[in-house]
Amino acid sequence: MLGGSVAIALVRMIVSIGGVMLLFFLISESRFEKRRTVVTCLCAYAALIAVTCAWYAISQQVFARMGALVTYVLFGIFAVWISRDSMYVSMYKLALVFYLMSVFMIGGIEIAVFFFDKNVWADIAGRIVLLGLITWFIDKKVKKTIRGFSDYVEYELDRFSVAIMMLSLFFGIAFILNPQVHDQTPYRLMQIAMNFFLTGILQILVFRLYLHIGIEKTYMQENQLMEMNHRLLERHMELLAAAGEDKSAEKLCDNAAVNRILAAYTAQARKEEIKVMLDVELGSNPGIPNIDLITILANAWENALYGCKEAEKEDSGRECVIRLMVRKKKNKLVIYCSNTCKAEAGMEKGMPKPEDSGGIGVMSIVRTAEKFDGEYDFKYDNGVFVFRLVMNMPSDGDSAAAV
Repeated sequence: MLGGSVAIALVRMIVSIGGVMLLFFLISESRFEKRRTVVTCLCAYAALIAVTCAWYAISQQVFARMGALVTYVLFGIFAVWISRDSMYVSMYKLALVFYLMSVFMIGGIEIAVFFFDKNVWADIAGRIVLLGLITWFIDKKVKKTIRGFSDYVEYELDRFSVAIMMLSLFFGIAFILNPQVHDQTPYRLMQIAMNFFLTGILQILVFRLYLHIGIEKTYMQENQLMEMNHRLLERHMELLAAAGEDKSAEKLCDNAAVNRILAAYTAQARKEEIKVMLDVELGSNPGIPNIDLITILANAWENALYGCKEAEKEDSGRECVIRLMVRKKKNKLVIYCSNTCKAEAGMEKGMPKPEDSGGIGVMSIVRTAEKFDGEYDFKYDNGVFVFRLVMNMPSDGDSAAAV
Protein backbone atom coordinates (compact mmCIF):
# COMPACT_ATOMS: atom_id res chain seq x y z
CA MET A 1 0.00 0.00 0.00
CA LEU A 2 1.21 3.52 -0.79
CA GLY A 3 -0.93 5.09 1.94
CA GLY A 4 -2.92 8.28 1.55
CA SER A 5 -5.84 10.16 3.00
CA VAL A 6 -9.40 8.94 3.44
CA ALA A 7 -10.23 10.58 0.10
CA ILE A 8 -7.49 8.56 -1.61
CA ALA A 9 -8.77 5.39 0.08
CA LEU A 10 -12.28 6.21 -1.17
CA VAL A 11 -11.05 6.55 -4.76
CA ARG A 12 -9.07 3.31 -4.49
CA MET A 13 -12.09 1.43 -3.16
CA ILE A 14 -14.33 2.86 -5.88
CA VAL A 15 -11.89 1.58 -8.51
CA SER A 16 -11.15 -1.79 -6.87
CA ILE A 17 -14.68 -2.81 -5.84
CA GLY A 18 -16.14 -1.40 -9.05
CA GLY A 19 -13.54 -3.31 -11.05
CA VAL A 20 -14.30 -6.56 -9.25
CA MET A 21 -18.04 -6.15 -9.88
CA LEU A 22 -17.46 -5.26 -13.53
CA LEU A 23 -15.22 -8.27 -14.13
CA PHE A 24 -17.55 -10.67 -12.32
CA PHE A 25 -20.59 -9.68 -14.35
CA LEU A 26 -18.59 -9.83 -17.57
CA ILE A 27 -18.00 -13.55 -17.02
CA SER A 28 -21.17 -14.39 -15.11
CA GLU A 29 -24.90 -13.74 -15.47
CA SER A 30 -27.40 -12.59 -12.85
CA ARG A 31 -30.38 -14.65 -11.78
CA PHE A 32 -32.51 -11.47 -11.97
CA GLU A 33 -33.63 -9.30 -14.86
CA LYS A 34 -31.33 -6.46 -15.92
CA ARG A 35 -32.98 -3.54 -14.10
CA ARG A 36 -33.19 -5.33 -10.76
CA THR A 37 -29.60 -6.51 -11.15
CA VAL A 38 -28.32 -2.97 -11.76
CA VAL A 39 -30.20 -1.53 -8.77
CA THR A 40 -29.07 -4.35 -6.47
CA CYS A 41 -25.44 -4.04 -7.54
CA LEU A 42 -25.41 -0.26 -7.11
CA CYS A 43 -26.79 -0.62 -3.58
CA ALA A 44 -24.21 -3.29 -2.70
CA TYR A 45 -21.46 -1.17 -4.30
CA ALA A 46 -22.37 1.91 -2.27
CA ALA A 47 -22.65 -0.08 0.96
CA LEU A 48 -19.24 -1.74 0.55
CA ILE A 49 -17.53 1.56 -0.25
CA ALA A 50 -19.14 3.33 2.71
CA VAL A 51 -18.17 0.58 5.15
CA THR A 52 -14.56 0.29 3.96
CA CYS A 53 -13.96 4.04 3.95
CA ALA A 54 -15.43 4.41 7.44
CA TRP A 55 -13.23 1.55 8.63
CA TYR A 56 -10.15 3.12 7.00
CA ALA A 57 -10.87 6.45 8.71
CA ILE A 58 -11.26 4.80 12.13
CA SER A 59 -8.18 2.56 12.03
CA GLN A 60 -5.83 2.36 9.08
CA GLN A 61 -3.72 -0.36 10.73
CA VAL A 62 -6.65 -2.71 11.36
CA PHE A 63 -8.03 -2.03 7.90
CA ALA A 64 -4.65 -2.79 6.32
CA ARG A 65 -4.66 -6.22 8.04
CA MET A 66 -8.30 -7.25 7.63
CA GLY A 67 -10.17 -4.71 5.51
CA ALA A 68 -9.59 -6.22 2.09
CA LEU A 69 -10.35 -9.76 3.31
CA VAL A 70 -13.64 -8.80 4.97
CA THR A 71 -14.71 -6.58 2.06
CA TYR A 72 -14.18 -9.22 -0.59
CA VAL A 73 -15.65 -12.03 1.51
CA LEU A 74 -18.83 -9.93 1.73
CA PHE A 75 -18.72 -9.34 -2.01
CA GLY A 76 -18.18 -13.07 -2.57
CA ILE A 77 -21.33 -13.91 -0.61
CA PHE A 78 -23.27 -11.33 -2.61
CA ALA A 79 -21.88 -12.62 -5.93
CA VAL A 80 -22.77 -16.26 -5.20
CA TRP A 81 -26.28 -15.17 -4.22
CA ILE A 82 -26.95 -13.08 -7.32
CA SER A 83 -25.28 -15.36 -9.90
CA ARG A 84 -27.40 -17.84 -11.83
CA ASP A 85 -24.49 -20.31 -11.86
CA SER A 86 -24.19 -23.12 -9.34
CA MET A 87 -22.29 -22.36 -6.15
CA TYR A 88 -19.03 -24.07 -7.08
CA VAL A 89 -18.96 -22.49 -10.57
CA SER A 90 -19.59 -19.08 -8.98
CA MET A 91 -16.77 -19.75 -6.50
CA TYR A 92 -14.41 -20.54 -9.35
CA LYS A 93 -15.38 -17.35 -11.19
CA LEU A 94 -14.84 -15.37 -7.98
CA ALA A 95 -11.35 -16.84 -7.66
CA LEU A 96 -10.65 -15.80 -11.26
CA VAL A 97 -11.96 -12.27 -10.62
CA PHE A 98 -9.91 -11.90 -7.42
CA TYR A 99 -6.84 -13.02 -9.34
CA LEU A 100 -7.48 -10.36 -11.98
CA MET A 101 -8.06 -7.82 -9.20
CA SER A 102 -4.69 -8.65 -7.66
CA VAL A 103 -3.08 -8.10 -11.06
CA PHE A 104 -4.51 -4.63 -11.71
CA MET A 105 -4.09 -3.60 -8.06
CA ILE A 106 -0.43 -4.65 -7.69
CA GLY A 107 0.24 -3.57 -11.26
CA GLY A 108 -0.92 -0.05 -10.40
CA ILE A 109 1.32 0.04 -7.33
CA GLU A 110 4.35 -1.21 -9.29
CA ILE A 111 3.80 1.37 -12.03
CA ALA A 112 3.60 4.16 -9.44
CA VAL A 113 6.76 2.93 -7.67
CA PHE A 114 8.91 2.47 -10.78
CA PHE A 115 7.89 5.39 -12.92
CA PHE A 116 6.21 8.04 -10.72
CA ASP A 117 8.09 8.03 -7.39
CA LYS A 118 5.23 6.31 -5.47
CA ASN A 119 2.66 8.89 -6.51
CA VAL A 120 -0.77 7.73 -5.25
CA TRP A 121 -2.61 9.19 -8.22
CA ALA A 122 -0.31 7.33 -10.59
CA ASP A 123 -1.22 4.17 -8.66
CA ILE A 124 -4.94 4.87 -9.17
CA ALA A 125 -4.47 5.77 -12.84
CA GLY A 126 -2.43 2.60 -13.38
CA ARG A 127 -5.19 0.48 -11.85
CA ILE A 128 -7.79 2.09 -14.10
CA VAL A 129 -5.68 1.55 -17.23
CA LEU A 130 -4.95 -2.10 -16.37
CA LEU A 131 -8.59 -2.70 -15.46
CA GLY A 132 -9.64 -1.21 -18.79
CA LEU A 133 -7.24 -3.45 -20.71
CA ILE A 134 -8.38 -6.59 -18.86
CA THR A 135 -12.03 -5.65 -19.35
CA TRP A 136 -11.52 -5.02 -23.06
CA PHE A 137 -9.74 -8.34 -23.54
CA ILE A 138 -12.43 -10.33 -21.69
CA ASP A 139 -15.29 -8.56 -23.47
CA LYS A 140 -13.81 -8.92 -26.95
CA LYS A 141 -11.94 -12.22 -26.73
CA VAL A 142 -13.06 -14.58 -23.97
CA LYS A 143 -16.45 -13.53 -22.54
CA LYS A 144 -18.40 -15.88 -24.79
CA THR A 145 -16.02 -18.73 -24.00
CA ILE A 146 -16.24 -18.23 -20.23
CA ARG A 147 -20.03 -17.88 -20.23
CA GLY A 148 -20.33 -20.91 -22.50
CA PHE A 149 -18.07 -22.75 -20.06
CA SER A 150 -20.75 -22.23 -17.38
CA ASP A 151 -23.41 -23.88 -19.57
CA TYR A 152 -21.38 -27.07 -20.01
CA VAL A 153 -19.38 -27.29 -16.78
CA GLU A 154 -22.31 -28.79 -14.85
CA TYR A 155 -22.27 -31.82 -17.13
CA GLU A 156 -18.65 -32.11 -18.24
CA LEU A 157 -16.37 -30.86 -15.44
CA ASP A 158 -16.18 -32.57 -12.05
CA ARG A 159 -15.80 -30.60 -8.83
CA PHE A 160 -12.29 -31.90 -8.21
CA SER A 161 -11.15 -30.33 -11.49
CA VAL A 162 -12.82 -27.04 -10.55
CA ALA A 163 -11.01 -27.17 -7.19
CA ILE A 164 -7.65 -27.69 -8.95
CA MET A 165 -8.34 -24.73 -11.25
CA MET A 166 -9.22 -22.56 -8.24
CA LEU A 167 -6.04 -23.70 -6.48
CA SER A 168 -3.93 -22.61 -9.45
CA LEU A 169 -5.54 -19.17 -9.24
CA PHE A 170 -4.93 -18.91 -5.49
CA PHE A 171 -1.26 -19.81 -6.01
CA GLY A 172 -1.09 -17.02 -8.59
CA ILE A 173 -2.68 -14.58 -6.13
CA ALA A 174 -0.31 -15.67 -3.34
CA PHE A 175 2.69 -15.04 -5.60
CA ILE A 176 1.51 -11.59 -6.62
CA LEU A 177 0.46 -10.51 -3.11
CA ASN A 178 3.38 -12.12 -1.24
CA PRO A 179 3.86 -9.82 1.82
CA GLN A 180 7.48 -11.01 2.28
CA VAL A 181 8.58 -9.46 -1.01
CA HIS A 182 9.63 -5.84 -0.54
CA ASP A 183 12.04 -5.39 -3.44
CA GLN A 184 10.62 -3.24 -6.22
CA THR A 185 12.65 -4.16 -9.28
CA PRO A 186 11.97 -4.48 -13.01
CA TYR A 187 12.53 -8.22 -12.58
CA ARG A 188 9.71 -8.34 -10.03
CA LEU A 189 7.43 -6.56 -12.48
CA MET A 190 8.39 -9.05 -15.19
CA GLN A 191 7.60 -11.93 -12.79
CA ILE A 192 4.12 -10.54 -12.16
CA ALA A 193 3.50 -10.14 -15.89
CA MET A 194 4.69 -13.69 -16.63
CA ASN A 195 2.59 -15.09 -13.78
CA PHE A 196 -0.46 -13.31 -15.16
CA PHE A 197 0.23 -14.60 -18.68
CA LEU A 198 0.82 -18.25 -17.73
CA THR A 199 -2.07 -18.50 -15.27
CA GLY A 200 -4.41 -16.76 -17.70
CA ILE A 201 -3.38 -19.01 -20.60
CA LEU A 202 -4.00 -22.08 -18.43
CA GLN A 203 -7.55 -20.94 -17.62
CA ILE A 204 -8.33 -20.09 -21.26
CA LEU A 205 -7.07 -23.48 -22.45
CA VAL A 206 -9.25 -25.27 -19.90
CA PHE A 207 -12.24 -23.12 -20.88
CA ARG A 208 -11.82 -23.94 -24.54
CA LEU A 209 -11.24 -27.65 -23.89
CA TYR A 210 -14.44 -28.16 -21.93
CA LEU A 211 -16.37 -25.81 -24.16
CA HIS A 212 -15.32 -27.90 -27.16
CA ILE A 213 -16.27 -31.13 -25.35
CA GLY A 214 -19.66 -29.69 -24.42
CA ILE A 215 -20.37 -28.37 -27.93
CA GLU A 216 -19.36 -31.70 -29.46
CA LYS A 217 -21.67 -33.60 -27.11
CA THR A 218 -24.52 -31.17 -27.83
CA TYR A 219 -23.96 -31.63 -31.56
CA MET A 220 -24.14 -35.40 -31.13
CA GLN A 221 -27.36 -35.06 -29.13
CA GLU A 222 -28.86 -32.84 -31.83
CA ASN A 223 -28.02 -35.46 -34.46
CA GLN A 224 -29.56 -38.16 -32.28
CA LEU A 225 -32.68 -36.03 -31.85
CA MET A 226 -32.98 -35.62 -35.61
CA GLU A 227 -32.68 -39.38 -36.09
CA MET A 228 -35.16 -39.99 -33.28
CA ASN A 229 -37.67 -37.56 -34.77
CA HIS A 230 -37.26 -39.21 -38.18
CA ARG A 231 -37.97 -42.64 -36.70
CA LEU A 232 -40.84 -41.19 -34.69
CA LEU A 233 -42.34 -39.64 -37.82
CA GLU A 234 -42.20 -43.02 -39.57
CA ARG A 235 -43.87 -44.57 -36.53
CA HIS A 236 -46.61 -41.93 -36.62
CA MET A 237 -47.24 -42.62 -40.30
CA GLU A 238 -47.67 -46.32 -39.57
CA LEU A 239 -50.01 -45.69 -36.64
CA LEU A 240 -52.06 -43.09 -38.48
CA ALA A 241 -52.38 -45.38 -41.49
CA ALA A 242 -53.67 -48.12 -39.21
CA ALA A 243 -56.02 -45.69 -37.46
CA GLY A 244 -57.30 -44.41 -40.81
CA GLU A 245 -58.39 -47.91 -41.75
CA ASP A 246 -60.30 -48.20 -38.48
CA LYS A 247 -63.48 -46.15 -39.03
CA SER A 248 -64.66 -46.69 -35.46
CA ALA A 249 -61.73 -44.94 -33.77
CA GLU A 250 -62.89 -43.45 -30.47
CA LYS A 251 -63.00 -39.72 -29.84
CA LEU A 252 -60.71 -38.80 -26.96
CA CYS A 253 -60.58 -35.00 -27.30
CA ASP A 254 -61.71 -32.16 -29.57
CA ASN A 255 -58.28 -31.60 -31.11
CA ALA A 256 -58.25 -33.68 -34.29
CA ALA A 257 -54.47 -34.11 -34.60
CA VAL A 258 -53.98 -35.03 -30.94
CA ASN A 259 -57.04 -37.30 -31.03
CA ARG A 260 -55.64 -39.30 -33.96
CA ILE A 261 -52.28 -39.79 -32.28
CA LEU A 262 -53.78 -40.75 -28.92
CA ALA A 263 -56.30 -43.09 -30.52
CA ALA A 264 -53.55 -44.82 -32.49
CA TYR A 265 -51.28 -45.22 -29.47
CA THR A 266 -54.17 -46.34 -27.26
CA ALA A 267 -55.11 -49.02 -29.77
CA GLN A 268 -51.47 -50.12 -29.97
CA ALA A 269 -51.21 -50.37 -26.17
CA ARG A 270 -54.43 -52.35 -25.82
CA LYS A 271 -53.31 -54.69 -28.58
CA GLU A 272 -50.28 -55.45 -26.42
CA GLU A 273 -52.57 -56.00 -23.39
CA ILE A 274 -51.53 -52.81 -21.62
CA LYS A 275 -54.26 -51.14 -19.59
CA VAL A 276 -54.83 -47.51 -20.64
CA MET A 277 -56.46 -44.82 -18.48
CA LEU A 278 -57.07 -41.47 -20.17
CA ASP A 279 -58.28 -38.12 -18.86
CA VAL A 280 -57.89 -35.69 -21.75
CA GLU A 281 -59.67 -32.33 -21.84
CA LEU A 282 -58.31 -30.47 -24.83
CA GLY A 283 -60.11 -28.13 -27.22
CA SER A 284 -59.51 -27.67 -30.92
CA ASN A 285 -57.10 -24.80 -30.15
CA PRO A 286 -54.82 -25.91 -27.29
CA GLY A 287 -52.78 -22.69 -27.36
CA ILE A 288 -49.62 -24.55 -28.35
CA PRO A 289 -48.69 -25.57 -31.91
CA ASN A 290 -49.95 -29.06 -32.67
CA ILE A 291 -46.53 -30.18 -33.86
CA ASP A 292 -45.00 -29.36 -30.46
CA LEU A 293 -47.85 -30.88 -28.49
CA ILE A 294 -47.74 -34.07 -30.56
CA THR A 295 -43.95 -34.26 -30.13
CA ILE A 296 -44.38 -34.28 -26.35
CA LEU A 297 -47.31 -36.70 -26.26
CA ALA A 298 -45.87 -39.10 -28.82
CA ASN A 299 -42.50 -39.28 -27.07
CA ALA A 300 -44.20 -39.73 -23.70
CA TRP A 301 -46.27 -42.58 -25.16
CA GLU A 302 -43.23 -44.22 -26.78
CA ASN A 303 -41.36 -44.10 -23.47
CA ALA A 304 -44.41 -45.46 -21.63
CA LEU A 305 -44.81 -48.35 -24.07
CA TYR A 306 -41.12 -49.16 -23.80
CA GLY A 307 -41.27 -49.07 -19.99
CA CYS A 308 -44.26 -51.43 -19.93
CA LYS A 309 -42.53 -53.90 -22.26
CA GLU A 310 -39.40 -53.87 -20.09
CA ALA A 311 -41.51 -54.43 -16.96
CA GLU A 312 -43.24 -57.36 -18.64
CA LYS A 313 -39.87 -58.91 -19.52
CA GLU A 314 -38.84 -58.59 -15.89
CA ASP A 315 -42.11 -60.08 -14.55
CA SER A 316 -44.45 -61.63 -17.10
CA GLY A 317 -47.34 -61.78 -14.63
CA ARG A 318 -47.27 -58.08 -13.77
CA GLU A 319 -50.13 -55.83 -14.91
CA CYS A 320 -48.92 -52.97 -17.08
CA VAL A 321 -50.77 -49.66 -16.96
CA ILE A 322 -50.40 -46.32 -18.75
CA ARG A 323 -52.17 -43.26 -17.34
CA LEU A 324 -52.34 -40.00 -19.27
CA MET A 325 -53.91 -36.75 -18.15
CA VAL A 326 -53.97 -33.58 -20.28
CA ARG A 327 -55.70 -30.47 -18.96
CA LYS A 328 -55.78 -26.81 -19.90
CA LYS A 329 -56.01 -24.53 -16.86
CA LYS A 330 -56.18 -20.81 -17.62
CA ASN A 331 -52.89 -20.01 -19.38
CA LYS A 332 -51.26 -23.32 -18.46
CA LEU A 333 -51.24 -26.71 -20.13
CA VAL A 334 -50.77 -29.59 -17.69
CA ILE A 335 -49.63 -33.05 -18.80
CA TYR A 336 -49.26 -36.04 -16.50
CA CYS A 337 -48.17 -39.45 -17.74
CA SER A 338 -47.30 -42.52 -15.69
CA ASN A 339 -46.51 -46.07 -16.67
CA THR A 340 -45.41 -49.36 -15.21
CA CYS A 341 -41.64 -49.80 -15.42
CA LYS A 342 -38.80 -51.99 -14.18
CA ALA A 343 -38.40 -52.25 -10.43
CA GLU A 344 -34.83 -50.94 -10.56
CA ALA A 345 -34.85 -48.18 -13.16
CA GLY A 346 -32.26 -45.43 -12.82
CA MET A 347 -32.15 -41.64 -12.97
CA GLU A 348 -29.27 -39.46 -14.11
CA LYS A 349 -29.21 -35.69 -13.57
CA GLY A 350 -32.96 -35.55 -13.04
CA MET A 351 -33.84 -37.59 -16.14
CA PRO A 352 -34.30 -41.32 -16.78
CA LYS A 353 -31.29 -43.15 -18.16
CA PRO A 354 -31.56 -43.84 -21.91
CA GLU A 355 -31.45 -47.60 -21.34
CA ASP A 356 -34.54 -47.32 -19.10
CA SER A 357 -36.55 -45.04 -21.40
CA GLY A 358 -35.86 -46.57 -24.79
CA GLY A 359 -33.66 -43.82 -26.21
CA ILE A 360 -33.54 -40.03 -26.16
CA GLY A 361 -37.26 -39.27 -26.40
CA VAL A 362 -37.00 -37.63 -22.99
CA MET A 363 -34.53 -35.08 -24.39
CA SER A 364 -36.96 -34.29 -27.20
CA ILE A 365 -39.69 -33.66 -24.61
CA VAL A 366 -37.39 -31.41 -22.60
CA ARG A 367 -36.29 -29.36 -25.63
CA THR A 368 -39.90 -28.83 -26.71
CA ALA A 369 -41.05 -27.94 -23.19
CA GLU A 370 -38.28 -25.37 -22.79
CA LYS A 371 -39.57 -23.50 -25.85
CA PHE A 372 -42.60 -22.55 -23.73
CA ASP A 373 -40.77 -22.02 -20.41
CA GLY A 374 -42.22 -25.32 -19.24
CA GLU A 375 -41.55 -26.85 -15.83
CA TYR A 376 -41.11 -30.62 -15.85
CA ASP A 377 -39.93 -33.48 -13.71
CA PHE A 378 -39.37 -37.20 -14.02
CA LYS A 379 -39.31 -39.74 -11.22
CA TYR A 380 -39.57 -43.44 -10.40
CA ASP A 381 -41.98 -44.39 -7.65
CA ASN A 382 -42.15 -48.08 -6.65
CA GLY A 383 -42.02 -49.49 -10.15
CA VAL A 384 -43.95 -46.63 -11.75
CA PHE A 385 -42.36 -43.98 -13.94
CA VAL A 386 -44.00 -40.56 -13.64
CA PHE A 387 -43.62 -37.63 -16.03
CA ARG A 388 -45.17 -34.25 -15.19
CA LEU A 389 -45.14 -31.08 -17.26
CA VAL A 390 -46.65 -27.60 -16.95
CA MET A 391 -46.28 -25.29 -19.96
CA ASN A 392 -47.12 -21.63 -20.39
CA MET A 393 -49.51 -20.77 -23.21
CA PRO A 394 -48.34 -18.23 -25.80
CA SER A 395 -50.23 -14.96 -26.18
CA ASP A 396 -53.55 -14.90 -28.05
CA GLY A 397 -51.83 -13.73 -31.22
CA ASP A 398 -49.46 -16.67 -31.12
CA SER A 399 -52.23 -19.07 -30.21
CA ALA A 400 -54.14 -18.18 -33.34
CA ALA A 401 -51.21 -19.42 -35.38
CA ALA A 402 -50.78 -22.56 -33.33
CA VAL A 403 -53.11 -24.76 -35.34
